[in-house]
Amino acid sequence: MKRIAARTVYTVVVLVLSSIAVFYAIRLSGGDALAARLPASATSEQREAFRELIGLNDAIYIQYFDYVGRLLSGDLGNSLTNNASISTMLVDHGRNSLILGAAAFALVFAIGVPLGILAAVRRNSWTDGGIMSFSVAAMAVPNFWLALLSVWVFASTLRWLPSAGCCSPRQLILPAVVLAMEGIALTVRMTRSAMLENLNQDFVRTLRAGGLSEVRIVGKHVFRNALVPIISLAGLRIGQIVGYALVVETIFGWPGLGQVLVNAVLRRDYPVAQFFSLVLVTVVVLSNWLADIGYTVANPRLRRV
Repeated sequence: MKRIAARTVYTVVVLVLSSIAVFYAIRLSGGDALAARLPASATSEQREAFRELIGLNDAIYIQYFDYVGRLLSGDLGNSLTNNASISTMLVDHGRNSLILGAAAFALVFAIGVPLGILAAVRRNSWTDGGIMSFSVAAMAVPNFWLALLSVWVFASTLRWLPSAGCCSPRQLILPAVVLAMEGIALTVRMTRSAMLENLNQDFVRTLRAGGLSEVRIVGKHVFRNALVPIISLAGLRIGQIVGYALVVETIFGWPGLGQVLVNAVLRRDYPVAQFFSLVLVTVVVLSNWLADIGYTVANPRLRRV
């Protein structure tokens, strides 16, 4: 379909421009990248030789094309701080981020969608008011503050859960819930809005007049029509989870890609910071692309475009 093809081309262009922006931002951000590898006692000759070795003396656009060429050939490079293989870091820490992200993503829709449906079915009731008050509060609380508060309450005070670590189920609970909280709130509001819009349609009154039970009307017909905006929301939630993972993984000591990226930036380990920034940007862009395709497939009118 033309729409999907156009969105695919647009996604490729965004990925290319994002890679250029990330590369230039890290290379021009200031600071001494050699400090991550060479001791303070290194002579100017040693520093110049190392700069030549890793290509820092070349023009930035030459460095960019050289870096992209190595990436396409499968050479991800090594860390400047400990010479560790970036491909090994990607496998080890990527697995941890995938576990945390998948758990948070599952919580967003496992909790947000049922609460949104319940709020819509019980609209203008105490149940609806309570659910919507929760969603407003969850959206208002900053992610980092919620993380610190949860550590203080559930780890330090009540001692129900560990405050940090990886990767047992008990260690996963706090970071996954904190990471999912704003997504749950937004999903509740989106689901409720979509359900109410469809509950007021003429086909619902026709189905009720035909004698269908309210459970079947809501569960089979109304919810299916309300899926389109929820599917569209899914891609945005992936991007939100990726962005907030930087904060959550750092606070909870979860050894994922976000924590690696933060440490690399602080240590001026630009090969690691550069690659994992590109990974996170790529995940966000591709998730939006997949959401757009899902939206197109779910909407019969767009499938004909």
